[in-house]
Amino acid sequence: MKSLPFLILFLFLNPLFGQLKKESDYGAPLKIPFSFSGGFGELRKNHFHTGLDFRTAGQTGIPVYAPKDGSVARVSVSPFGYGHALYLIHSDGRTTVFGHLSRFSPKIEEYVLEQQYRLRQFAVDLTLPPGMITFRKGEVVAWSGNTGSSGGPHLHFEIRDTQSEKPQNPLFYLSSIKDKSSPRITSLYIYPLNDESHVNKNRSKMRVETISGGRNTKMKKQQQIEVFGDIGLGIQTDDDFDGLGIKCGIYSAELFVDQENVFLFKMDQLAFDQGRYVNSHIDYEELMKNKRWIHRLYLQPGNKMEIYKTNSGGGVLKLTDGKVHTIKIIVADAFQNTNEFTFRLLSKKCQLPIIKTDYTKHFMHDESNTFETDEVKILIPKGALYDDLNFVYHLAGKGNSAYSAVHQIHNQYVPIHVPYSVSIKTTKIPQKYQAKALIAGVDATGRLSAIGSEFKDGWIIAHPRSFGDFKVVLDTVPPTIRPINSKNTKNKIIADKLEFKISDNLSGVEMYEGEIDGNWALFEYDAKTETLAYTIDKKRLTSEKTHTLHLKVGDERKNSSEYKSTFYY
Repeated sequence: MKSLPFLILFLFLNPLFGQLKKESDYGAPLKIPFSFSGGFGELRKNHFHTGLDFRTAGQTGIPVYAPKDGSVARVSVSPFGYGHALYLIHSDGRTTVFGHLSRFSPKIEEYVLEQQYRLRQFAVDLTLPPGMITFRKGEVVAWSGNTGSSGGPHLHFEIRDTQSEKPQNPLFYLSSIKDKSSPRITSLYIYPLNDESHVNKNRSKMRVETISGGRNTKMKKQQQIEVFGDIGLGIQTDDDFDGLGIKCGIYSAELFVDQENVFLFKMDQLAFDQGRYVNSHIDYEELMKNKRWIHRLYLQPGNKMEIYKTNSGGGVLKLTDGKVHTIKIIVADAFQNTNEFTFRLLSKKCQLPIIKTDYTKHFMHDESNTFETDEVKILIPKGALYDDLNFVYHLAGKGNSAYSAVHQIHNQYVPIHVPYSVSIKTTKIPQKYQAKALIAGVDATGRLSAIGSEFKDGWIIAHPRSFGDFKVVLDTVPPTIRPINSKNTKNKIIADKLEFKISDNLSGVEMYEGEIDGNWALFEYDAKTETLAYTIDKKRLTSEKTHTLHLKVGDERKNSSEYKSTFYY
């Protein structure tokens, strides 16, 4: 039996097990059987998931409970993001966050409604004085929902450090959650990282299918893999939470070469301002082309995220000695269930034909980069690229646009960390339409996606966050407003709730405002369903009379539509 001092020393020195499971007095936010649709640190589009997503059996309106004594620090309502969200502050220096709620407890709901009418807007972000609204552990604070950018009914739950606002891994606080199953590794990726590197006599990356069983993984087809030069590894992996077939993200991954620890990441806490580094953490091209989420086990030079511990080479394997090297990968979940994958790589050099790379200009990841022609100006700021780039630009035909050519700015498979500047020279735009001009991305089907733009001295300027094809278009079409749930007889709506479908063809809905009997009324906007809804407010409307309704909806290019009618309540 190991002595206690030795065990403590082992846990301290071993970075994989350095984070111990914390027992705490945090209660569960729901009192239904636990089931998850998302875990902490899970890979998402342009961010890491910063909490736990509790399934609610496809229902809304499940009671949500305060996990500790505390007071309301913040309440926000938005058509996007977390939708209806609640923030509770606790005396231990933590804040709990609840997202996608359907409604708040009555004392919060009343306060929010008062502020919405005071500010005359649906979307609000309210900071409350400490102690203004308090809760005891186990008290109902809200009800689950499907608001904001939620993809279905569920509760998003976070625990943050109050001072830094960094989300913490909730699994270290909720002692009622148990898991005895190990993560899985479903494929291995091997990347040659420069022109001198290769894998099995090829300069392209190689995918190796694997089989995971219990705590071990092996190659589906046993094979000798020959590599040479600078090599990176990646894995496709997930955590089968408690053996229920629910795919969640892993907690950590560690890479050893000949027993030397060269790379480690752990999902103890995250920082919101570093979330977009997920596009460097993953194989972005593989996601875009094949919908596979791959964890890199090496760092690109432009990745400044704080979750890593690496050797001096950032986890890149320099295999040029002609020897066989033993590689070991260990993945783990937050409950210290592990899966180990051991295999060998033979360092062997071969002569490959010289390939001439055709590109427009070489960009450095740690510098600002520019490219200009008579028709386009591109400025990529320092910090926008994760690695050096052989940048490619093409000028395509005008297609259906009479206002600019299509500018092919590299390709969609290379991610961008911060917005860059694109200025496109315009032609033949009458002065009265210049404010309606914008830059739009063009996908492979010809579909347009607008980017906020400004007109200046004959140029349209925008700041995209991705590469792709772009052109100048005009948006002169106002949004549409259509009633969807009411009986409309002789211009008279009869309903307890007024609902409208509002949509815009290009630049997107930017403003919406409704008045009843000449007074501002609270219309709730659900962006994902394009629905604008007003629930009859019995405190603010006189019953048994006809009321006048006036709606106005505008888009980002200041085109607007109005809807007028009457309804009886």
